[in-house]
Amino acid sequence: MKRITLFLSGIFFAMVIFAQQSELDETIYRRFQFPLTDSDTRSTFFYFNGEWFPGANLEEVKPDQIKSVEIKEDEYGNRAIFLTVSQEIIEQIRSGVDDKLINLDPICEFPGGNGRMMEWISENMKIPQTLDGRVCVVTAIKILPDGTVSDAKILRPSNNEEANHEALRLVNSLPKFRVKYQTPYKEPLYYSLPITFSVPGSIIIR
Repeated sequence: MKRITLFLSGIFFAMVIFAQQSELDETIYRRFQFPLTDSDTRSTFFYFNGEWFPGANLEEVKPDQIKSVEIKEDEYGNRAIFLTVSQEIIEQIRSGVDDKLINLDPICEFPGGNGRMMEWISENMKIPQTLDGRVCVVTAIKILPDGTVSDAKILRPSNNEEANHEALRLVNSLPKFRVKYQTPYKEPLYYSLPITFSVPGSIIIR
């Protein structure tokens, strides 16, 4: 039975993919990040007079400045807190947001962390019997807001068809990811996932 090993080099999944080697726009694909629990993925969004401000929360206002509070779903389906305040407070919040450096990029992670993803790949990957030497298959996946993997495809195939099919089978069977959004509107996320098969059984993911 072939020995399968997994090697993590540098930041997980960091790999340069040249656009001329694919018809797809590879600049849209992100890197996976570290680690999230289920509770980390749940965000509370605050609306002031019906408007959402990046980074704004209850600390932006004093209790006596709040005219009313309502908890309900926003237009994106999030459970949100809607506060009514004066226009003066709105201007203060808007001014404060303009002065902040806020990272609104979503965070996406394999359940249990990227180290667990390495184990999962090792447990589920099958080395093609026709493999001779080393080949790399660059796959791409779309992750929906609920963490479901969708639309798996090959960005750059190898010269081994069995390896191509196996890589595609593997990414299609990935479990749900944990996703945390920093904004109330949620769009699918796109990731590249390069997998290198090598004989005598070594698998390297860069």
